[in-house]
Order: sequence, then C-alpha cells, then structure tokens
Amino acid sequence: MESEANIFVLIDALGWEWVKSHPFLESIAPYRRRLRSVLGYSTAAIPSILTGLYPEQHGRLTLFHAANGSSPFKRLSWVCAMPPALTENRYVRHAVKRIARRANGFEGYFQLYGVPLRYLPSLDICEKRDIYQPGGIPGVKSIFDSLTEHRVPYAAYCYHQGDDRTLAAMMRRELSRREKKVYFLYLAQIDAFLHENADNPAAVARFLDGYSEMLSELHAEAARNYERVRLCVFADHGMAPTVATLDVKAILEGLPFSAPRDYLVLLDSTMARFWFFSPGAREAVVERLARERRGRWLGEEDLRSLRAWFPDRRYGEEIFLTEQGVVIAPSFMGVNAAKGMHGFHPDAPHSYAAFMSSEEVGSDVQEITDVCSLMLTSAGVISGAPVPR
Repeated sequence: MESEANIFVLIDALGWEWVKSHPFLESIAPYRRRLRSVLGYSTAAIPSILTGLYPEQHGRLTLFHAANGSSPFKRLSWVCAMPPALTENRYVRHAVKRIARRANGFEGYFQLYGVPLRYLPSLDICEKRDIYQPGGIPGVKSIFDSLTEHRVPYAAYCYHQGDDRTLAAMMRRELSRREKKVYFLYLAQIDAFLHENADNPAAVARFLDGYSEMLSELHAEAARNYERVRLCVFADHGMAPTVATLDVKAILEGLPFSAPRDYLVLLDSTMARFWFFSPGAREAVVERLARERRGRWLGEEDLRSLRAWFPDRRYGEEIFLTEQGVVIAPSFMGVNAAKGMHGFHPDAPHSYAAFMSSEEVGSDVQEITDVCSLMLTSAGVISGAPVPR
C-alpha cells in the first residue's frame, strides 16, 4: 500500500481570470497563480502540459492540419468529391466520421466539426491516439510514458471513461484502496459550461462552487487513506467572454479568388488558416484581411517567439489570429459564436490558465509547460528536491 498520494487535476478552460477572485479550493489549495498557456487550442495546450514541450516540439497546434503525404481520409475521397448538396448533411457526415474513425483506428479526440467533406482528402489530424495513455503522443515522452517506465503506480481518468462526476466517483473508489501513488484527473465539462455561459459570471461562480466541493471531497477521501496528500489543480488555457464576431468569409467576398479553387482555408473559432494554390491569391487575401483591426496576421517571427513555428507550414501557410473576445462566425466550429471562447494570443488576459496547489511551489512554475516537471518531481521520477516545498 502507498503512503503518499499525488493528485493532479487538469480542468479544461479554468482560466485565471475566472478564479482569481473566487474561493475555488482556497482552503485546501491556497498557493495560487496564473500560468501562461501556448498558442492554439486544447489540442496544443494539453500535450504541452503532459510533455513539458511547446507546440513546435510536440507537433500539435490544432486538430486538423495539411496532409503531408497520404491523408487518413483518402479512402473516402469518392464520397467527399460528391456535390455538397448530396453530402453536407448530418447523416452523411456522421457516417464519414464513424467510418474514418474505425478505418484508421482513431483513439483520441476526433470531430469533423463543420469542415467541408471535400476538404478532408487534403487534411490529416494530429490526435490519432489516446493522449492519456503511454505512447499517446508519438515522437515525444509524456508523463504517462515516464510513470510507466519508472513503474510508478498511477491511475488516469478522462472523458473516455465518463463525465466529470463519474470520473470523480471512480477516483474516490480508487483512493480508498491506497494502491496508487499518482492520480491524474482530467475534467472537461467546465470548458463546455463556459462556452455557453461566459456572459453570466454569477452562473459561472455557482458552477465553480460545485466543482470546488467535488474536488474537496476527493481531497478529504485521500487524506483519510494516505499519510501525505499533495494536490495540484491546473488548466490548459482560459476562456474569454465573446465581445464581437468576425465574418471572414464575408470579408473575402468580392475577391477574384475563392476556396477551394484558389486556396484552402480552415476557419477555426479564433484563427483563419490558409494554404494557397493560385498566383496572386495569397497577396489578395493577406491584403484584404490586413485591413481588419479585430485581428492580425502571425508572421514567422511571431510564431517562432510563441514556439509554434512549423517550417512545413502544415498548420497554415498564413495564419490570421483574432483579438481576445473576437470570434470568427460563421466558422467550421459553428454558424453562431459561443458566449465564451479560447484560442487567442497567450498574452491576452483571458488566455492565462489557473494553477493552485496544496503546497508552495517554486517560482520557476510560470507556464503550463512547467507542470510536467512538477508532476514528475513530485512522483519521484526525476531527481532533486520536489518542486512543491
């Protein structure tokens, strides 16, 4: 039986701006600060937490990227090439998603969102495996690879096993057995709630109260069964209330170029990512969107400074990023903008992730990429004095 429990809770979208004045876990995790996130969405941020690496190192920025070579959707090209009037409906799209998942053995997070089917044979996805398992992030080592390699008994819980309350109940049962040294719990539903309610701070506060109570009960269960309990709660990014929308498609209308004939564009909620085929298309699109003050182009220097530079331009030859609170709508994420959104520049106030711990941590924990070494040190995997002290 283990004498020490190290509990790490990753709460999707628990932004610092939402908890800095809220008594969230204040009594059991009083050491609190904000952490700088990375460019991109959870697809980029969570691997950065699990590996301690930046997007350009672990290879992930957004779910979809240009296919370098063969696309996993190539065998569905015949369906994707059909007229959109026949295929762009929920029945065909659901079938395409199910067949693609089964044929390629996708284990990780995978959604088609609103990406046109005719685009798919040109695209690939980065999260083919379950990132919460050893080997889930090919090419780099994650916390789960290290724990397995060093034979540290651990348990990991994520949305694959159920909703947040179900996961908490599973973990509570496991804590009573005292068989694990490390517990990793990923809670995803605060993200969904904030997307729908970021315009209602009172509702958000009440929702956070419920999670604070749930996690306090888990901590109490651990304290009843273990001699020592360390608790660290952190997020991958924040969530900004939506203040305006930007219709990129409407802005580009009237140009003598169109997608997908002259260029391919993926309209994420905060990024418009382009690949160009026709002469003159790049210059026309860049010039037209450069007039827009609610966003800006990210050049090579910007992307290098954000550690999100991919020389092969797999995530876009040109990337337009909106300002905090400005959501691209319509986009492939939805026709209408959500009440809250993330994916803005990491230095935007609402992009910062929350961090809180039951024990004081060193001043070197300032970014989400610092969390991995904290977890490994606490678990005794890497040598030296534990980061919590």
